[in-house]
Amino acid sequence: MRPKTVIIYVRLSRDSDASTSVASQTAACKAYAAERGWRVLFIAEDVDVSGASRLEARKGMAQVLAALGEADFVLAAKLDRYARSVLEFSRLLRAADGCEAALITADGALNPDTSRFMVNLLSSFAEYERDVIKARITASKKHLRTVGRWLGGAAPYGYKLIKRDGGTYLDIDPEAAAVVRDCAEKLIKHGASLTGLMHDLNTRGVLSPADHARQRDGRKTRGTKWSTGTLRDVLTTPAARGWLCQATPGKPRGALNLLPVLDAKGEPHRVGPELLEVDTWTTVREVLDRRSLGRGKVRTGKALLLHVVACSKCSGPMYRQKRDVHGADYSVYVCKNGVGKAGTHVSNIVQASGLDGQVETEFLKRFGRFGLMIEVSTGGQDVSREIHETEEALDNLSGNLAALPAGGRAAQTVIGQISALEDKLATLLLADAVPTRTEWVRTGQTLADEWATRDTEGRNAMLRDFGAVATVAPLPKSAERRFSTSRASIAFQGPAWFRNDPAAAELAAIAAVEAGGRKRAA
Repeated sequence: MRPKTVIIYVRLSRDSDASTSVASQTAACKAYAAERGWRVLFIAEDVDVSGASRLEARKGMAQVLAALGEADFVLAAKLDRYARSVLEFSRLLRAADGCEAALITADGALNPDTSRFMVNLLSSFAEYERDVIKARITASKKHLRTVGRWLGGAAPYGYKLIKRDGGTYLDIDPEAAAVVRDCAEKLIKHGASLTGLMHDLNTRGVLSPADHARQRDGRKTRGTKWSTGTLRDVLTTPAARGWLCQATPGKPRGALNLLPVLDAKGEPHRVGPELLEVDTWTTVREVLDRRSLGRGKVRTGKALLLHVVACSKCSGPMYRQKRDVHGADYSVYVCKNGVGKAGTHVSNIVQASGLDGQVETEFLKRFGRFGLMIEVSTGGQDVSREIHETEEALDNLSGNLAALPAGGRAAQTVIGQISALEDKLATLLLADAVPTRTEWVRTGQTLADEWATRDTEGRNAMLRDFGAVATVAPLPKSAERRFSTSRASIAFQGPAWFRNDPAAAELAAIAAVEAGGRKRAA
């Protein structure tokens, strides 16, 4: 019959008491094992390690956990050498029981006969301790939400943590906030794209959110870069409204899956000032939703006439092919249906720089002197955004309620929030019934002025907003291979204020003609 095997575990917070020193613990355990004829596999030591620390965080205990399947017993001098936390000791007992090993102590408090009984007893205490800790954390967070304090963790990009009145709060980080607001303005007013903004931030050396936080805290930066996903999250997160947010259960943490934490009335908890005011934040989300191709899809490069130039043979889109020869730009727009053996019609290729210049000249000639106009709502109360947010919150709470135990405290809280939101929604729907009137208002800037401030992507967005279509015919066989404006016919539907408000369009046209006449007279 083979002798029983044992692992000796020794732990010491500090080596100051001779009665619990490493030497005294080891001697007591060796004597206990020798008296019973057990073979010691090894001795695991944790010196200067707290008994409240997690099992896996201790080097010696990690060795014990890895070798549990090889031993019949794990032996310590006293019970508190294993752990001073009921939760951690309960985890160790269960791990040992799963490997058919028993925990014992040299002082006899825990022996092979009482080990399994202690598993059940201490598991009950551990469950009680978990409930107490959970209740304490929940009460603490509820209090912090009530007084508008930050619950913990890193501040969202654009914010910083400040200490006041004995607590931690969110405040605006001027440097990061300027980056967010500048990107939002370029998206809304100048037709910028996430990709273009990302490249601009990286080119200018603007620190990524992670590195910005490290530099602010005095830590070494890691050289991480901006990505389109990171920039989208920064611009669209509900945290930019100053709200306390949490991830949707079962989904990864990210701006697309963040939900505001609601109070008893169903309103979002505010833990800081607004980084983006509500209209700007809402408009940014709408702009990005309209332009989104979906994450993971391949995006085309910059081209002034992307989704503007079309082939006269098949009415299909033509795409820009970049061609560099000794530093000179020979890029072209090509119809894919006229390329190769699979082509359905003759080749249709046109010089990109020539066509770009032709469309730009025609656009500015027709519309350059017109004033840029924006649409505003008057004569009523626009509550559509609040209605949408309230309906969204109701949907989320209804889903949460279905997963909660009926009659429990959490279910009652959610029911109260739903009732408050339903009352709010009824009030908003009544306000929304008041008719609103929209009108186009001049910005004081001409379209030519706005064109001059935009980059290629912004100008492409303006052309598409005006319904621009440049239809290109194939080059005749007998014609010279050089650019000719006669190959392209250019049409514009006109901006929204032309299409939707004929009266404004007529007045704008008269004003443009008069402005042109005065210029010629001068």
